[in-house]
Amino acid sequence: MELITSIISQRVDAFGLSDTKVNSLGEDLVAVQIAETDPERIAQIEALLKTQARFEAMIDGNLLFKGSDIRTISKDPASGYGVFEGAGGWEWQLPFTLSQHAATTFSQGVFHKCTPIGFGQGAQAQYDCDKTYFFIDRPDDGVIIIPRDVFESDRLLLLSGNIEENIPIGSNVEDLMANSAVPYIVVDSNLSAQQLTELESFAQSKQKAIVHPSAPQELRSELTLIGFRVQEVQNQKENVPWIWIALGARQAISITPGIANLDPYVDDIRNAKIFSQLSITGGSPTSELATKDLKSLQVLLESGALPIGIESISKETISPFLGKEFFLMSLLIGVVALVLVSIVLFIRYKKPQLTFPIIFIALSEALITVGVSTLLGVRLDLASVTGVIAAIGTGLNDQIVILDELLKGGAAISDSTYANRVKRAFFIIIAAAATIVAALFPIVLLASYGFGKLAGFALTTIIGVFTGILISRPAFSVIAEYIVKLERPKQ
Repeated sequence: MELITSIISQRVDAFGLSDTKVNSLGEDLVAVQIAETDPERIAQIEALLKTQARFEAMIDGNLLFKGSDIRTISKDPASGYGVFEGAGGWEWQLPFTLSQHAATTFSQGVFHKCTPIGFGQGAQAQYDCDKTYFFIDRPDDGVIIIPRDVFESDRLLLLSGNIEENIPIGSNVEDLMANSAVPYIVVDSNLSAQQLTELESFAQSKQKAIVHPSAPQELRSELTLIGFRVQEVQNQKENVPWIWIALGARQAISITPGIANLDPYVDDIRNAKIFSQLSITGGSPTSELATKDLKSLQVLLESGALPIGIESISKETISPFLGKEFFLMSLLIGVVALVLVSIVLFIRYKKPQLTFPIIFIALSEALITVGVSTLLGVRLDLASVTGVIAAIGTGLNDQIVILDELLKGGAAISDSTYANRVKRAFFIIIAAAATIVAALFPIVLLASYGFGKLAGFALTTIIGVFTGILISRPAFSVIAEYIVKLERPKQ
């Protein structure tokens, strides 16, 4: 349960979601709270969270490597990472590095997996290369039961291809099934005697039967009697083969003659060149969809696979009126805090003309920090609000440092002495600000590596610190110097 909640938290953090909580409820339930209102985004997040994410690369029904074999994922555009505009739409690319053992298995698995078909210009050999199929949550513990009409419809859809689902034009349904290594049975209205015998044989090693929504109840009952757990797979997307969804297929990418050790030619598999730097590519009709596909796959690979499959039990929506109550309560708490701080400052300096500027500057600094954070797209969740409060706290401290420097000594002093005291105060303030930024900036950089919940706090605090250094501290120093000069006799 700890591993499951940890992986789900990583996925939520990596997706840039705010105001999230992941908690275990008993021994078999997990509650995920997310602040989001867009129905499409909620559906996307839900699919991401409940995916077990067992990533597998297959060829000819053999496993080349799995998600745990990926050691690092490169996010450097120089390595090919990112979304690019292509001839027929938008393409995305995710470079990664395999472990040494997985790289060896992959290189030997694709060795000479190309068939010569002729020669091109300059007597350059041309090849027809096999495809590597990528699966997420491939149902290796099940058997596919597919109606004949669906099977024939899927055959045509695979031949037509689908850029959004990364299905190449000319894909073959038999090749897809063979590469998945998942047994399947094409049925008419009823199971034949031979099919019943095959299913009884499969039931000895397979646990579930995956059926199309159109499967009749009689067929489901027969499968249950044989010993299968019947699992219905829905397909909500038009022009996408049902079998593609049922198998968890994500991509089919042709290997290249170079990867197959044919260019340059290597005659012995024992001398095969080992490839550890690989990439997954895909395509989408729009930049937004390409970015979404890239991010979703990246999140799944980085967070790792869940130890077991999970199911969505229920989903509840909390009324936005509760957010209004939260806002009013936060405002009330802010007013109380302001009053308490004002009382403390008045006790410290005993003069309203010294206390009011500090409060005014603190409120202005909070307003500027919130405004800049909003312009930069920082979502003001609880962590961000905490960052604003922390920035105000450091701002109050800095203003007290400036005021105390100016109030040193009771006698009248020259303008140059005031300037030197302000410089000394700013030296202390800038040193403290640099320490805060240096401590929090790594959290911003590592936001996609499990620090997502702290990123809002770090960002708003850093924005508040820079707001103080560049705007409010200089403004307060001028105001404070003017007030202190009025309080003291002239030199």
